[in-house]
Amino acid sequence: MRRPLLLFLALAASLAGCDTFAPASSPTPTPLLSGIQGVVLLGPMCAVPTAASPCLEAYAALLVVFDTDGQEVGEVTSGGDGTFRLALPPGDYVIQPAAGGDPFPRAEARNVTVLDGEMTDLEIDYESRDRAVDPDS
Repeated sequence: MRRPLLLFLALAASLAGCDTFAPASSPTPTPLLSGIQGVVLLGPMCAVPTAASPCLEAYAALLVVFDTDGQEVGEVTSGGDGTFRLALPPGDYVIQPAAGGDPFPRAEARNVTVLDGEMTDLEIDYESRDRAVDPDS
């Protein structure tokens, strides 16, 4: 009877210092609360844009994000309604809209600074030939 008790105590002592049965605790990742968000628009889409009717349409486009060293750090595609959102750590970035065709539609690269805890709002404007005034269309 003494032998099984000693074996049990030895086993219990060896397991006491072991984390085998303890639940693993992993740190909960902190979500990024900073980044870029906004809308991509295409225009003009009419013959004569005015302040009341700027002749812009929502546009689905790929936006590639680079850091100040020119390294790609992310990309996002705007939805059918033109909206996009991408979490990024605070810092300076270049947003490069992908070409939509040859040569149109096209958009210029944008420099942006993302601040800690903030989503930076952007409007990315793609230039399109106006078919109403383009004699070649």
